Amino acid sequence: MAFFFERAETDNEVKIVLKPHSLYVMLLMLATWLINEMVLHIMPVTQIIMPVFIVFMVIRFFSLVKVQKEVLIAMKQGKVQTSGSKFSFSNPFTYSINK
Repeated sequence: MAFFFERAETDNEVKIVLKPHSLYVMLLMLATWLINEMVLHIMPVTQIIMPVFIVFMVIRFFSLVKVQKEVLIAMKQGKVQTSGSKFSFSNPFTYSINK
């Protein structure tokens, strides 16, 4: 999925860029839930946020499974280089896999 990662392939390497958007969305949903639970005590909001949060986590997990399998195989072969930070928009976490 383009929201979670970008994959670009050339003749020499595969570049996989993990986008930080999904982490910030999950943190925002979690913060909203905690504020609602601790301060506001509005039950309908809690009943909406938590299922959406869980579904979002499951979708993110299953969309990244293929990427993680590819990276694990390349790690065993010693062909992976990483750079960036998983929380940075300007320098996102990037896997570079040599062919």
